[in-house]
Amino acid sequence: TVLYGWWSNYSYRSALLFAACCSLIGNVFYALALHQNSLAFVLVGRFFNGFGSARSINRRFIADTFSRSDRTSASAAFVTAGALGMALGPALAAMLGRVNFPEESLLFTVETSPGWVMFTIWSIFFISAIFFFEEPDRSHLFSPVYPPTKNEASITIATAEDLPNMQTESQPLVSKTPSPKSNTPQKEEPPLYKNVAVMMTLWIYFILKLSLECLLSSSATTTSYFFGWESRQTGTFLAFLGLLMFPANMVVARLSNRYEDRELIYATLIIMLFSALGIIAYTPHRYSVWQYMFFGICVFLSANCMEGPNMSLLSKTIPSSWARGTFNSGFLATEAGTLARSVGDIMISAAAALLGFSNLLNATFLPLTVMIIVTILLTRHFFNDMIEDDEDEDEEATRNSIL
Repeated sequence: TVLYGWWSNYSYRSALLFAACCSLIGNVFYALALHQNSLAFVLVGRFFNGFGSARSINRRFIADTFSRSDRTSASAAFVTAGALGMALGPALAAMLGRVNFPEESLLFTVETSPGWVMFTIWSIFFISAIFFFEEPDRSHLFSPVYPPTKNEASITIATAEDLPNMQTESQPLVSKTPSPKSNTPQKEEPPLYKNVAVMMTLWIYFILKLSLECLLSSSATTTSYFFGWESRQTGTFLAFLGLLMFPANMVVARLSNRYEDRELIYATLIIMLFSALGIIAYTPHRYSVWQYMFFGICVFLSANCMEGPNMSLLSKTIPSSWARGTFNSGFLATEAGTLARSVGDIMISAAAALLGFSNLLNATFLPLTVMIIVTILLTRHFFNDMIEDDEDEDEEATRNSIL
């Protein structure tokens, strides 16, 4: 992520192509692992697939190329695309499980087929990016632009009629008076940890990704224990979850035109709280599939619908020096999500090892509910601080008028 954060300062296209190459190599190693009977191939393939993750590049692209008014809807579209991929993954696995592969072949099996399919998809993406992706003009992002004022430098252009009145031939045709702004010290930005809006959005990122990890990573074990589901049934349910993101994020995109990002975040946090409370098994022997499915859908939708406004608010409130640097909003959001997934996996593993599968659902969602309550209280307390800086908005308007 650090590499892509630095690389995206100079180019999106080359960074995306490099990430695609890593994913191509990773899937080839994964697909060949069974044929070579090599655990090292699996580990190398997983390393390259992880190294090929381009989330920080995509988030940086949205933050740099979309206007503030369009950023929330663009972020919602980005989340929808990710949800579509999450939906197609289990659906594709279910379809590949029905294919009759040659029994004597170790090269093309139900285990290796996802690697070959993803190699094909990444190849199509790689070729498409080479021919169709155009690097956007970002010169205005890395050069300070100030709005014109009365004290701005004045430029006088001499005409042909004025030439005889000039004292000497050495007098310039274009004279520029020094701007008083040149001696004015620039306003120092406070440390990032003192930026309430940025810290809150990163914490909310952590909570929403933790909620998704607790739901998705425990779904196979939970549904198998309570309902006796097989992997195909669980995959179908997860695919259905992903497809629901299309109408949900269309609603978020429309609401972003009427409500502020912080208002959308606060509303979805409340929905997430009731969803987490509802999915808990208060009477395990009477826990129904409809209770799990309904509140599981609510947890999934509320967390994903929150990501778009939260990503937009982060890109609007992060200091300009950070937005242009390596540790930009895309990098910070990606790292917050990675930390949340790691913590979620630790919570699930610890709950299963210490309390058993029967208590896995409650052991993950009870502490998560407490965290959501704390997040709601913090959001309410710092609600007035979770808004973009007017100076940054004026600067963007000035840049757009100049461009």
